[in-house]
Amino acid sequence: MHAPLQLKTDYLNVLLDVASARTRDRGSRVYEIELGLSIRDVRLLRMIGGAPGITMGQLVQTCGIEKTLVSKLVGSLVQRELVQRQIGNEDARQIHLCLTPSGIDLVLQAEPIGQEMEARFLDCLSASEIDTLRRILHKIMDAEERSRDIFEFLLAQLRESKAADTSPPPPPPPPPSGTPRKK
Repeated sequence: MHAPLQLKTDYLNVLLDVASARTRDRGSRVYEIELGLSIRDVRLLRMIGGAPGITMGQLVQTCGIEKTLVSKLVGSLVQRELVQRQIGNEDARQIHLCLTPSGIDLVLQAEPIGQEMEARFLDCLSASEIDTLRRILHKIMDAEERSRDIFEFLLAQLRESKAADTSPPPPPPPPPSGTPRKK
């Protein structure tokens, strides 16, 4: 066995991910018992309820869930008659989403549950610390959004650079004419 490496293990994104996973697991278990919904279902219902007519693309951008999973979850919510799909008036390729009366009822039932769970998760922090944490997280998300274009540009450059590094070397040039060839 090798000696422990001196590595940073408390990256903020890792800490946020672990905290999120732990609270998400607990929340999902409560929502499933109370409402028969996963926490992701509740998140989508909240976002659709807060922005009736939201498109699938907008929902994917704001919900923090992978595109194919959002599509699958929305399909399930439509089957359960909690969400309605509507074809866009201006662009028939766009699908707009809104809650059904049953969807509204469920998301309104979920709201006090979510508020209670959040209060319990955060009871180790003062109100001031919670406000600071919320403000900092919004600041980080806004900064990421503002830097997305330059990040994608730099990522494309990195890919091109890596592709150039791994391409096979060009063949050697042919010998000049009149030079004897090796046999």
